[in-house]
Amino acid sequence: MASRAPSRLEVLLLGLGLAAAALLAGIPRAGGPARAADQTLEDRLNLLRAAIFRFSMDHVREGRSLWPGQGGEDPVRQLTGPTRLDGATRPSGGHDDRLRGPYLRRIPVNPVNGLATLRCMPEDRTEPEFLGTHGWVYVPATGRVYPDLPGDS
Repeated sequence: MASRAPSRLEVLLLGLGLAAAALLAGIPRAGGPARAADQTLEDRLNLLRAAIFRFSMDHVREGRSLWPGQGGEDPVRQLTGPTRLDGATRPSGGHDDRLRGPYLRRIPVNPVNGLATLRCMPEDRTEPEFLGTHGWVYVPATGRVYPDLPGDS
């Protein structure tokens, strides 16, 4: 039996198959490095959010739950050190120093920009401003924290 030359259609289909294979090889698979970085960012953001929530459950001012950073206090010191019931980080000088916390050992590193800093928005702001200059942006008026990634809104 004699072999025949491939038809134009067969050559075209072979070329399209090779091009599709090359394209699929260039697409990152689920669970690849990009997905791992996203998961790390989400995990660290959840760690921060849980610490802020636990702080608010332990602290009260004027009969209301208190978010870190309210009342002019430094939220980093409040989350990483001992605090009194009213959220103060300084000792009262009296004997009513039943301390709470710390809620974190340190502020976690944002894996996207490599920064482990927390920028606190002014207390009258309810929305974050993303500059990319810190690891995280915290809004004390709402108790919400976000990764400080420029271009987010």
